[in-house]
Amino acid sequence: MKRFLREPLLHFLLLGAALFAFNALRSDNALRAGDDRIVVSRGRVENLIALHTKTWQRPPTAIELRGLVDDFILEEALYREGKALRLDRDDTIIRRRVRQKMEFVVDDIFEQAQPSEAQLEEWLAEHPELYARPERYRFRQLYLSAERHGGRLATDAVKVLAELRALPEDADPRGLGDPTLLEHAFADASVQTIVATFGREFADGLAALPVEEWSGPVPSTFGLHLVRIDGRTLGGLPTLEEVRAAVVRDWSFASREKAAGRFYEELLARYEVEVHWPEDAQSADEAQQP
Repeated sequence: MKRFLREPLLHFLLLGAALFAFNALRSDNALRAGDDRIVVSRGRVENLIALHTKTWQRPPTAIELRGLVDDFILEEALYREGKALRLDRDDTIIRRRVRQKMEFVVDDIFEQAQPSEAQLEEWLAEHPELYARPERYRFRQLYLSAERHGGRLATDAVKVLAELRALPEDADPRGLGDPTLLEHAFADASVQTIVATFGREFADGLAALPVEEWSGPVPSTFGLHLVRIDGRTLGGLPTLEEVRAAVVRDWSFASREKAAGRFYEELLARYEVEVHWPEDAQSADEAQQP
């Protein structure tokens, strides 16, 4: 707990919440000089103009501005009367809106925090699976159907492979294979694409093949294939500069979630909670007991 209380992030959140509460109180006092007076400040009018301009892509006319101010005055009067009648108590919609605004406050406060280079490097090292680049292949394949070749499939594959290797470099080899809806050539296929198309066994088989010569046969979910790898790009973890935008985005989201969780935990710790369960209901704690 002592370590948690010393964390700058907690201090930042608590300070932001305090400033938000202070500003809200100050704004409210500036708006209302007394319970029976409604004072619309210049700042409030400018805010109404800005909101209208953002919505309609133009500033309001004099008549529209008068209407905006009148509507705000009516809203303030109704709000005060509603509070005086305690209509805000036990109202689900109001409770949800207040909760949502508080969650926005927590999010907005943390949005201002920027990660350091060390934090980003640490995040990248701890989550390589999010950014690692898979191997990519440029290859051609010839399909040999098990249904067409039957028990001669393996023997025929060896024969066709020898014919492929004897062909001139500029020859079209597709006539040596069996008809298929599969593409003959793949210009830049990731491992994920290869697995989705041919199956995991085929993708694993490509890793052991040499480059720039016909090899195989390589089994797939369809049958056997003779393959020529024309190019291979090894996978690996990119540098921070190459994936900075994604790392900042993911770090910010995870850190915001973590900070918010801690903030809510500390917030709830200030309250003594007592739940009176109905007789026919069962609490989550009781449900987990064997």
